[in-house]
Amino acid sequence: MGSLTFKFLVGLFAGAAAWAIIEPTNPGVTGNWAAFEFRLIIMLGVLVGASVGTLNGFAQGSKVHILRGLFGGGILGLVGASFGYGLGGGISTLLFGNVDKGNLAQVIPWRVVALTPLGAFLGLAIGASSLSVRRGVQGFIGGAIGAAVGAGLFDILGKMFANAEVGLSNVPGGAVVEVGTIPRAIFAACMGGGIGLFIGLVDLLSRSAWVRLELGRNEGKEWSLDHSTNFIGRSESAQIPLFGDPNVAPMHAAIRRVGKNQYAIEDGGSPMGTYVNGQRIQSSMLAPGSHIQVGGFRLVFLMKDGKSRAYVPDYGRGMPQAPMGGMAPMQPMQPMQPMQPMQAPNQTVAYPGMAAPNQTVAYPQAQAAIASLVVLDGPLAGQRYPLLGPITLGRESTQVPMGYDTMSSRRHAEVSPTPGGVTVRDLGSTNGTFVNGSKVPSGPLRTGDVLKVGGTSFRIE
Repeated sequence: MGSLTFKFLVGLFAGAAAWAIIEPTNPGVTGNWAAFEFRLIIMLGVLVGASVGTLNGFAQGSKVHILRGLFGGGILGLVGASFGYGLGGGISTLLFGNVDKGNLAQVIPWRVVALTPLGAFLGLAIGASSLSVRRGVQGFIGGAIGAAVGAGLFDILGKMFANAEVGLSNVPGGAVVEVGTIPRAIFAACMGGGIGLFIGLVDLLSRSAWVRLELGRNEGKEWSLDHSTNFIGRSESAQIPLFGDPNVAPMHAAIRRVGKNQYAIEDGGSPMGTYVNGQRIQSSMLAPGSHIQVGGFRLVFLMKDGKSRAYVPDYGRGMPQAPMGGMAPMQPMQPMQPMQPMQAPNQTVAYPGMAAPNQTVAYPQAQAAIASLVVLDGPLAGQRYPLLGPITLGRESTQVPMGYDTMSSRRHAEVSPTPGGVTVRDLGSTNGTFVNGSKVPSGPLRTGDVLKVGGTSFRIE
């Protein structure tokens, strides 16, 4: 089920539940309708606010966000709905005065104006419960649309179901019957569903940048980059929470908005580091399609109207890859250059114990026909690491991010290109190093051989 459909259904059931709780207190034809309407509005604010707020928190992925959505959405929903209801009533009275309730041409605009602020401020309250200005604005717009649709249908449905309600009332002929029960039920459900649907729709259409989890628990999950600084980590309060991997620090890294449509990522001094397109970074600009490795999780950075471009990761400690036969050598490039020139950020996010930025080291131009290690399984499956020099494999490797592999040692094995071919040497690992299933202390590697280090397999190409 799509997220928009689910938000619509959650809001719809919350609105219907509010009606079901309050409708039995219907005062009838001559009772105090002002008090009844206020009770209904309060219940709508609490239930719709809490339900949609909880769903938004669940989408973020942590208990802190869920509880914030539940209680924040419910409490702020009560306040927002009450304020919007009073404001809408005042505006409609000012603009329309007394209207003929039997004239749909008069009563529909009056009711839309009266109830739209209710939805707008309820939506604002739901968005505000996430502590995001952007979500507050989106909620305001989405809530206004949802309430306007529900209000526009109210009197039309009243006309349609009036005879049915009279028939079900079992009152003597000629008696006056209040016929708003069914329209109120549909209005409450439609308003709740509309608020949930349009808040989600506005969020989907208006977001400018987000990340999607491509590898790891909850693959496919997406997080909008709503804040100026969006923390990634296993902390419950991180904007992008990643749980279940001890190699992910509580506040592992942060994605910052550094300009219009410009985002940068910074490592927070995490022991295992943060990788962008296979390179360990301290700070790096992000372009649409950039791959971010945090522990055993891989995220992809996306932007609205941004086009992801295919890239060949440059993994040899920052060295350029060898040119293919028949092609002129190219200048070394970052695999995912920004679409437009971008200035590197001159600010940093404060983390305890942040390490100094990595130094850029120049390496000589590589020669042709360089062998590569291709990962066959695990979070790095499909990644290619050119053997432009010795590569150390293990959990503490800065060349191949294997921090997720608990079966490997910190410094497990070293693969080296030599004039006579590629060789592998075990570095005193606990579980040993295997070539084509045989445990070896050291030896040659040929094209097609499968090297196993811990729980990760590589093929020599």
